[in-house]
Formats: sequence, C-alpha cells, structure tokens
Amino acid sequence: MVTIRSAHDGTTLELFERAGRYFLARVIGPNFQGTAKVYDDSPQHLKRFFSDLAANWKGWKGKKEWQSLESELALCATSDSIGHASLSIELHSGDYPFDWTLLATIELEAGQLERLARSVAAFVGDEDAQRNREGRSLSRGTVS
Repeated sequence: MVTIRSAHDGTTLELFERAGRYFLARVIGPNFQGTAKVYDDSPQHLKRFFSDLAANWKGWKGKKEWQSLESELALCATSDSIGHASLSIELHSGDYPFDWTLLATIELEAGQLERLARSVAAFVGDEDAQRNREGRSLSRGTVS
C-alpha cells in the first residue's frame, strides 16, 4: 500500500490492492472520500513519475503529469521555490452515465518525495522482470 498524506490538512491518497493490471485508489479528505478501480497496463510510468519528483526535489518549472490508461486517476505535480510540491488528484468512478469525479490537492514537503518514490516502486514492483518471466514461461510451454 502507498499512502500519500498532505502536509497541510491530512488529505490522503492511498494506492492499494494491486492485482495484475489493476489497483484501487482512494482519496480521503476532511469532508469527502472516494475509491475507484484503476486500470494501468504500464505501471512503470507511475513509478517513473514519482522517481522524477524525488530526483527534482529542489523544484521544477511547469507541471509533471501522469494519468492511468482509462483516466480513472490523474496526477499533476507542481512545485514552488521553497521546497513545497502540490499534487493535484483527479479520481473518476469510471465511464458510466452517473459518473462521479473527485478533485483534491495534497501539499507535499520535499523531504517526503524520496520515500514516496521508494514506496511507489515497491507497490508497482518490477513489471519488466515480470513480463520477462511470463515471456520465458510462455516460450518454454510452446517448445516442441
């Protein structure tokens, strides 16, 4: 599980229950809560997003963005010149007639970024190694 807590008001983003190409994302704030199932066929992109934030802990210009394949979860990070980063979160319930969207912002301290990057890397795992293992087992199964 990955827990990202705002330094400002305790608003939290949780990533949990990873199963294959899916995981759950939950945003909890002072007066709201929402959970959505997220499909992501390239979890290494999420890992790189947080690694990039940690590598640039002194700040960056513009926005750094990540979005799941089907747009259930979108993240946008910005920074200021005094060591704070803002992580804007957009969580969607899906593509339904009565779809809901939850928007929140988490204020991060520069000191949190390395720990978050490690936590996300552990949550995502080594997808490339997993794909290689799957490819090897498939090729072993088809040899005649």
